[in-house]
Amino acid sequence: MSHGPGGTVAMGSMGEQAPPQAPFGPISAQELIPEVLRRHPEVRPVLDRYGLRGCGGPLGPVETAAYFARAHWVDLPSFIDEMDRARGRAAPELPLAGAERAADRIYRRFFTAGIAVTLTAGAAWGAWLLLRLVSARSFGAVSIAEVNAHGHAQIFGWVGLFVMGFAYQAFPRFKHASLPHPRLALATFPAYLAGLVLRTAGEPFAAAPPFLAAAAIGSLLEILAVPAFAWIVAQVFRSSKPALIPSDVYILAATFWFALQTLGDAAHFWATATAASSDALLAQVAAWQVPLRDVQIHGFALLMILGVSQRFLPGMLGMGRVPPAHLSLAVLAAINVGLVAEAGGFLGRRFVGGAAWGAVLYGGVLLIAFGSGILAFQFGLHRPAAERDRSLKFIRAAYLWLGISLAMLLAFPLYLIASGQTFSHAYFGAARHAVTVGFISLMILGVASKVVSTLNGVDAKALPPLRLPFLLVNAGCSLRVVFQTLTDFTPVAFSAAGASGILEVAGIGLWGWHIVGILRGPSRPVAAPTARPRAAKPDDIVGRLLSAAPETMEFFSCTDSRPSQIRFFARRSPRE
Repeated sequence: MSHGPGGTVAMGSMGEQAPPQAPFGPISAQELIPEVLRRHPEVRPVLDRYGLRGCGGPLGPVETAAYFARAHWVDLPSFIDEMDRARGRAAPELPLAGAERAADRIYRRFFTAGIAVTLTAGAAWGAWLLLRLVSARSFGAVSIAEVNAHGHAQIFGWVGLFVMGFAYQAFPRFKHASLPHPRLALATFPAYLAGLVLRTAGEPFAAAPPFLAAAAIGSLLEILAVPAFAWIVAQVFRSSKPALIPSDVYILAATFWFALQTLGDAAHFWATATAASSDALLAQVAAWQVPLRDVQIHGFALLMILGVSQRFLPGMLGMGRVPPAHLSLAVLAAINVGLVAEAGGFLGRRFVGGAAWGAVLYGGVLLIAFGSGILAFQFGLHRPAAERDRSLKFIRAAYLWLGISLAMLLAFPLYLIASGQTFSHAYFGAARHAVTVGFISLMILGVASKVVSTLNGVDAKALPPLRLPFLLVNAGCSLRVVFQTLTDFTPVAFSAAGASGILEVAGIGLWGWHIVGILRGPSRPVAAPTARPRAAKPDDIVGRLLSAAPETMEFFSCTDSRPSQIRFFARRSPRE
């Protein structure tokens, strides 16, 4: 090996090679997991114990041992030592990709169904409804039943399916455990999906008894599936050996709100579908729809995302830091109190009246905004991350949209004063769109982009950067928020707002096509390098270099410990 120009290290000729020592040497923190398992298949039980099982196929995902330890919250020196001590034992028979347990790939059906729902009854139907509103230049041009059915598809289909699929796959691995009651978990999918389809398809036509019955059966199936899911999640955290940490409590709180809003949503549907008159229908919607959405968005979705972010961002992306436990729990308490105040203040204003209830509502939004802002700052979203990843732009933009949506809610009283209105459907709807599409949907796009490639053993660095879907969704959301607000002042703004839905659906569609393509492929190991590189470069993956030139193992004691990059070689290797 000789030093080459431009900071590279040239490899020796491929003539007479010394017998490679790397397959029998110690495990390096910089080796890729597939290379570790090729050299030492007997360490597989160690990796499985910390969450590898079912991830990335027989040889695991394309990540270094150091990255794996960080992502799974395992002490790196102890992890490497445990693998080293496992070397030389009887090697287990590696499972074939097709022999993976159903519970280890359960997320695939949930993710695929979530994409299918949002590209039909969710975002796509929402874009069609928006075009009808634009044509009529009125936000009252679409029936409440259609709007609510679309909203149900988004909350239960797009958000709910992704949360359930991610939870079944990731939460047990968060706790270094197996999914409890896998058969029950598998059974929740057909029950939940059937309920979602029946409810969404039946609600717009609930004036007819057969459709009302179908939608009611759908709600009952959801009421069965969601508590079962919540119980399984609770068992994950109850039975695991590591003690509960703040992010676990966020997840449990979000799961509680998910189950509670399922009951509330079913009750709200029945009340609207069986309302005796149009006045009774409007009274039901005016009183209960906003608090229900508060629980769905700020209780279920926001708390779930904040909880997962505390594990996902520092661990998988190297972004920011884990918030101190006392701070994280204080924020959790503040957001939950804020949610109760937000929903309760609205109901108090509606049924009791008085400025005091308005102050309670506003105070609740302040608590939610303040708590979310503290955590976002802890995540270091404004600073460079340790890992360059295509999901980062989605996640950073998502938290920016969360800030915009909460700022719009806080500015709502000032907006009403400035516009001379007592309530603005346009402005309030724009704020809701900023949080549902801008925050929640972009988080789904970002997290799934990372998780799906990892779980299927695909190197994300070799995949498209997804810039076009990112730009389309953000452009659509921006148009919707800005021009929907402007419809309070000029009808011309309706046309620009109408185009927003088309852009969002196009962006999610392109992203969905890409993700489904990965999901449909088998979990597979990384192919072994077929060609020996002529030179080592600063950005080379160490594991791949070791696989191609195992005689370089001795030199990595001189490198920076940062995963996946070579900083320098201090010595030359012997000529081959």
